[in-house]
Amino acid sequence: MSVNQPARMGQPSTVNRLRIGFDAKRVFNNRTGLGNYSRTLLDNLRRFQPDNDYVLFTPKVSENEFGEKYAQEFPTVTPQTPHKMGGTYWRSYGVGKDIEKEGIQVFHGLSNELPFRLEGVKKVVTIHDLIFKRLPDTYPFLDRQVYDMKSRKSCRSADVVIAISESTKRDIMHYYGIKEEKIKVIYQACEAIYYEDTPVDKSILEKYNLPEQYLLSVGSVVERKNLLNTVKAISELPKDLQIPLVVVGKGKKYRQKVMSFLHSNRMESRVIWVENLTNNIDLKKVYQNAATLLYPSEYEGFGLPVVEGLLCKTPVITSNVSSLPEAAGDGALQVNPHSVEEIIGALEKVLTGSDFAAGLVEKGYRYAREMFDAEKVTREVVSVYE
Repeated sequence: MSVNQPARMGQPSTVNRLRIGFDAKRVFNNRTGLGNYSRTLLDNLRRFQPDNDYVLFTPKVSENEFGEKYAQEFPTVTPQTPHKMGGTYWRSYGVGKDIEKEGIQVFHGLSNELPFRLEGVKKVVTIHDLIFKRLPDTYPFLDRQVYDMKSRKSCRSADVVIAISESTKRDIMHYYGIKEEKIKVIYQACEAIYYEDTPVDKSILEKYNLPEQYLLSVGSVVERKNLLNTVKAISELPKDLQIPLVVVGKGKKYRQKVMSFLHSNRMESRVIWVENLTNNIDLKKVYQNAATLLYPSEYEGFGLPVVEGLLCKTPVITSNVSSLPEAAGDGALQVNPHSVEEIIGALEKVLTGSDFAAGLVEKGYRYAREMFDAEKVTREVVSVYE
């Protein structure tokens, strides 16, 4: 077991100091998604609740900017003796002894799972979504069996389950029979930069070779994100409204499906693919310059790009299903993701009505600042630990 020395965590408070452990695999090894959730929560805990000890448990520390930063700033525990099955075995089974050695009082599984046979500590697990149950055909058979087993067992063994939306809470109750009183809905916050009041920076256009006016799509290019219906809607807009679409995200099989439609309709030049955008500083600037964010996903556990768009004062068009109405509030246009006609109608409203778009932006920004305030959300998490 290697333990890095903790960074200064602040002076002890008058209340009991808690020693909280985290399954931090995603912190060190995932650049997006669950990694972002984990890093944002840890940053906010140190910022707003410094009077506890936060210890990270990870099977490995990757050699990237995250690995260096978090291994220096937090006490970090890694396996002492390599197992023939690698860090996966330690994370699921062997970590319990190290958690006990570290005197952990509360252990938080940040990404849908907890170790097996974890005794002597209180257990919290964050469940982000059960999309593998809702849309099983979008996952390989073996993957969804493993995800289901781990999520089900973790929900049952946890003392408290954190759901990142009311939609996810309903899924947990429906699929796993978990009692409502055991589940606490706590929304996730965005990275700190999104709450900063920064001016629109046009230099980002040149950096990524973007046009002066564009629509924006952010997220993995996978089927449930519904990019195909987005481009179909754009293809049917009046000619004077057909501005380019910038897609920030990577994809494989489904992207080829979208590309096939673009080719058949001679639209290749009207979609700009951005795959090399790796930091939120640049992403915020891309949001700010967009005419609107299009996020008509078929299903999300939360829908973080919607909140990011609202905080960037960008008009947002999203779906009226799953958790997306929670992310959007009354500050975004909500459409049936299966209706190309509704997406077209929403685009026409935003692109032709400057006063309408400005009102939408004002409502959306106010909603996002109130509902997803970083300090408020962090306090709710610490209340679970306490």
